[in-house]
Amino acid sequence: MMKKLFCLGVIFFVTLMPLISKSKNKTGNGVEVMKENENTRLYNVMAKIRRGESVQVVAVGGSITTGFNASPARQKGWAGVFSSWLSDFADEYDSNLRFANAGVSGTDSAFAVARLEDHVLKYNPDLVIVEFAMNDQWLQPQVRQRTYEGIMRKLLSNPQTAVMALFVNERNAPYNSNQAEQQKICEYYHIPYVSWKDCLFNEDKNADFNQFFDGEENVHPNNKGHDNISKFLEAKWEEVWKTLPEEEAKIPSVQALPPALNKDCIENVLYYTSSDLKAKSNSGWTEGSPVHSEWVAHGNAKKGWETNVSGAEITFTIEASSIGLTYSESDQFRDAIAWVESPDGKEGPKVPLNCYVSYRKGYLGWAYKELVNEEKAKKFTVHIQCSKRAPKSAEGKFCNITGILAVK
Repeated sequence: MMKKLFCLGVIFFVTLMPLISKSKNKTGNGVEVMKENENTRLYNVMAKIRRGESVQVVAVGGSITTGFNASPARQKGWAGVFSSWLSDFADEYDSNLRFANAGVSGTDSAFAVARLEDHVLKYNPDLVIVEFAMNDQWLQPQVRQRTYEGIMRKLLSNPQTAVMALFVNERNAPYNSNQAEQQKICEYYHIPYVSWKDCLFNEDKNADFNQFFDGEENVHPNNKGHDNISKFLEAKWEEVWKTLPEEEAKIPSVQALPPALNKDCIENVLYYTSSDLKAKSNSGWTEGSPVHSEWVAHGNAKKGWETNVSGAEITFTIEASSIGLTYSESDQFRDAIAWVESPDGKEGPKVPLNCYVSYRKGYLGWAYKELVNEEKAKKFTVHIQCSKRAPKSAEGKFCNITGILAVK
């Protein structure tokens, strides 16, 4: 039987709880389900280490993955601490373990879909640790499951790639995150996962999360918090390692992926920016938009369009079944509005783009809004307009579109 991940004692915890019998490959309604053993791909990574081969690990997520609020961030964030521990582990077997931190602050799974190719897949990773439980809770509900599943399917489509999910959470009860939705997807694909709060409370039911945060901070852990997250990742690795078959021929085989849980999951996308998409019409927008310095550091930074002209409108013609806009947000921007026009001239609902976010003072955030999602691709006209009703405080400030995410 499949086993659901749980914590054992003070240090160790293991995999996934029963989902399906290994003798059953279909659900009650005849739908194909995942047949792969939950540890198969991790076993393959571990076997490479045991053989003394090189291994590439990538962490992808938002600001908690970058180590924001840890000091120094790259070394003392959970990814830095875990990569150091894992490198020492690999050294014992003369294996060269390379670790890439592909975190970008503010990234949710919609933005991650846009940058997966440039920042993760370029490494041809053996293992990818995915952390979006925090930021996805603020993503559109109709989008976040489809983009998160799309990331997982894209990664798992390479049989040589193992995936582990990390669920982090806010400081105060009920310890908000998007774990509940993401956990169902991980269980469906038999992806091992580590839940920070679940592991901590299994270790100590009276544990106090306040020790892992400083001051009024509610989202970003301090050094002690990042150490605690890494501890549970280390424990997971150790526990699976203990069950690694001595004979590699006994490692279960990688299996084909089942159908997507969300039939319209956002897996294979086109990401249009000002460098590869020309406007159909334009009355006041210019090429260029804010780009987070962390994205620039990873390379392949892309820019879209921006304007500070009230009522300025830009349109594009895009053939797709799903179309959404990515944009930057902070207290330094002004709002915009967007909608699509179908081939028959019918206009979709006006979607507000809240580029202005008062609490993001001097801190660049990201956002995504889907404009349309239909079963078949159509040639839509995308309209984007700078808000006409901006307050006086917004005068001179820019609204922006960093890119357009399209699914054929």
